[in-house]
Parts: sequence; structure tokens; C-alpha cells
Amino acid sequence: VGIRVLMADSTNADHPGEQISESDVLKDIESLFVSAPGRIFVGTFSSMISRVQMIIELAEKYNRKVVIEGRSMHANVEVAKELGYLKFKPNTIVEPEEANQLPDKRVVVVGTGAQAQKNAFLMKLSMDEHRKFKLKRGDTVVFSSSVIPGNERTVQGIKDTLWRKGARVVHNQLMDVHAGGHCKQEDLKKFYSIIKPEFHVPIEAYHYMLRIHQQLMVEDMGHPAD
Repeated sequence: VGIRVLMADSTNADHPGEQISESDVLKDIESLFVSAPGRIFVGTFSSMISRVQMIIELAEKYNRKVVIEGRSMHANVEVAKELGYLKFKPNTIVEPEEANQLPDKRVVVVGTGAQAQKNAFLMKLSMDEHRKFKLKRGDTVVFSSSVIPGNERTVQGIKDTLWRKGARVVHNQLMDVHAGGHCKQEDLKKFYSIIKPEFHVPIEAYHYMLRIHQQLMVEDMGHPAD
């Protein structure tokens, strides 16, 4: 029996090509660990445990200590550690107070707020509202995520603020520091060709993205329009 209905995400249906791989992300983030003159702040989704593991491994390789910031990030890291999904040396993760006693080039902070959420770590950092860390020249801030449609204006605003405070801001339009979780057009077509559903339902995006997804399936993949 085949697949009756495929409901597929459309968030990147208007983007040609394929998503990059995590190995591409590793290469570019590692280059930042090599070149960054001071502290590295990484903003990503708290659910991206694989990305957190990557940062921790790079920190251990380049002799940096890791601070975890953000309530949801703390919670997810703790659960992932207990379940064995996160592995690191006992002295790799430290508290902010210890990190502030170290040379800047030995510190990396992983936190929430890459979508410019109001009370998340990166927003507090940009607004000088964080109790433990203050931005300064020589800091590198990495947005290790793609911008969720609808958040573009607020994310651009926080990037501007970080630049004004002297930080170097890196995001996925400058370097491959994030592999998106949403299929681009070639990924969608490959996925469809594997599943071969009887019915195809584009979901999860703006209406124009749903329409582009529909058009892609009908015109490129030969799926019946009705």
C-alpha cells in the first residue's frame, strides 16, 4: 500500500536549490573559532541540540569554555545531557562568573534569541540588559539560524544594534553558519519522488509559498493538479 497523503512544509518552497549540510556548517563555524579575536556568542534554537554539540566540540578543540544562556537552552541541554545526546568534558561548561575571569579568546556563549525574541539572551545582550555579559569590541555574534518569515524586521534591528556596539555579526547570508530545517525546491522534489503520494498537501507557510510549492509539484513533478 502506498502513501495516501503527503503534507509537506512549504517555508522554503520559493528558494531554488538544496539545503547545505551540517558538514558545511561545521567548516564555516570552525573558521570563526580560528579567527575570532575575542568572545564568541552563538544564537540558535534551543532545540538544535546537534548544533550545541558542534559548538561544544569546537570549544574543546580550541581551548574555550562554554556558557549556556537562556532558560529553554539550559533546560534542553540538561535533558540532552541526561539522555546521552550531549557529550562533553566535565569542565567544559562553566558559569558566567568563571567565564568573565578568563581571557576573551577562551570564551564562547551559546544562547537563545536568534529570532530576536523579546526576553531571549541575544535581545538582552543587545539592549545592555543582561546581568552577566556586556558587549564590547572584538566580540563575534553568530546567528546560527535562518530567519523565520515574518521576523525579518526585528532580526535586522537586533543585528544593527549589535554592530553599533562594536560586535562583528555573522549570519547565514554571509557564511554557512546554519543548515536550514526547511526543504528548498530540489529537496522538495527529491522528497516527493521518494514518497510518491496519491495526494499532496502543501502546508506551513505564507499562502504564496503554498502556491509555489503546488506549482512545483504539478509542473516539475507531474502531480495531477486536481
